[in-house]
Amino acid sequence: MSIEARLKTIMQSWQMPIAPDCEHYLMQLIDQAGSNLRNRGLYSDQKKLLEVERNFEKLLVEMTWQAGVLGLHELREPTFHNALSSLCPIFPFC
Repeated sequence: MSIEARLKTIMQSWQMPIAPDCEHYLMQLIDQAGSNLRNRGLYSDQKKLLEVERNFEKLLVEMTWQAGVLGLHELREPTFHNALSSLCPIFPFC
């Protein structure tokens, strides 16, 4: 299974609903991560791929926390941007 497919599975099984606008941003981020890994020659490095999965889960956890702070019951665009700015730099997303 590709890293993109693995990240999409994590996203789709997340415990909090994800609004379509936020899902769009996450899908772009997943695609960018795959390209970043390919460009760096790390696409088949299992250790790096596990790090990418852990970091994606960290992003979703932070987004979930941000949703709580904002009083939201789903992940939305502001939770994405707030979480990413809070965590960057986080490999390979920023």
